[in-house]
Amino acid sequence: MKTLIFLIALFSLSAWAEVTPTIKVDASINFSDDMDFTGLDLAIDRQIVAYDANGLQGTIKFGKTNYPKSVLKESLLALKELATTSKDCIKRNPREKCLNEFNANLNSNFTIYRPMPVRLDKGRVTGATHFTSYYSPDLSGSLVKTARFNHPIYKMPDDVADQNYSRVDIDFHGILEGKGYELFWVEDSFYDLYLFHVQGGGRIKVFNANGSFEYKYLSYAGKNSRSFQMIYHYMVEKGYLTTDTSIPAQRKFLDENPDKQEEIYGSSPSYIYFKVTEDEPVGLDNIPLTEGRSLALDVRIYKTTGLINFIKTVRPTLDDDGKLTKVPFARFFIAQDTGGAIRGNARCDLYAGYGRMAELMAYNTDELGEQYFLIKK
Repeated sequence: MKTLIFLIALFSLSAWAEVTPTIKVDASINFSDDMDFTGLDLAIDRQIVAYDANGLQGTIKFGKTNYPKSVLKESLLALKELATTSKDCIKRNPREKCLNEFNANLNSNFTIYRPMPVRLDKGRVTGATHFTSYYSPDLSGSLVKTARFNHPIYKMPDDVADQNYSRVDIDFHGILEGKGYELFWVEDSFYDLYLFHVQGGGRIKVFNANGSFEYKYLSYAGKNSRSFQMIYHYMVEKGYLTTDTSIPAQRKFLDENPDKQEEIYGSSPSYIYFKVTEDEPVGLDNIPLTEGRSLALDVRIYKTTGLINFIKTVRPTLDDDGKLTKVPFARFFIAQDTGGAIRGNARCDLYAGYGRMAELMAYNTDELGEQYFLIKK
């Protein structure tokens, strides 16, 4: 009987364990951070607040090893301590010496995992991770509808019957207008609103009647059950775009062809609802996202936030002549978000933050690279 009870308990424990599709990396990794650890403390501190508020129950499996989820918090605190030590070291010693010590400590004190290889088209298999990026757009708005501010941003409707209308129903036919779901009214175009939806949140510069303004943050609150696709796919299929499918090209076509807008937006009936937050847009577990440090994973696969990710890939930048180019980079990120287009065990969306360079990264990142998870020994 005791044996049976033990087996039942063991089965129950394994049934509730979170399993990640990862494999152990036995080789040492050359760790570095192109931001010199800037912002890493903030991302870790925000994650610790969430852990303390929500608790860390159960176990999580990396590779063949089951860990109590408490090790995730321990891992973050250990990384923070090592990064702080390295930053202090650099103030007094040669940079290379300090980073070598950081590397040695990290490889000694952490077990390293990577996502299991994934199968591509034509039977090809890769161990690489697919990286994209997202950012927080800025819009201008008002609390009331005016001639200038006339496009609504909606909160999640209370009435279930109102939650599932399509983008065309809402933006072009005004089916939710006047029902009290408006958070703000903005002056920006339907395309700006669409991009705001794609990014899942952002910032509103809210103008008051006296001309003063304040910033409000908006975060993802929910969506309808309709399908999503980037509208440029439809625009290419219809021949509206040919060689250039960039954001400026999409905007130009939509501005010059207002009679085709409803048709084009109808190809992506998904619709996002928002909520006002005190801080930057929040990810999972109400964690404020940290620019250049938070990333989104597939929440169906990686269910717990706070996983330490080390990323090596390339990022877009502008050269001295203002032309787009790509440069290698490596950085530590914390898994704190998810997204509707983030699907698969080797799929990451990197949060770039605000501003021109963040927008540049968001719309010009579509790369393969290396992804590693770090767990404290």
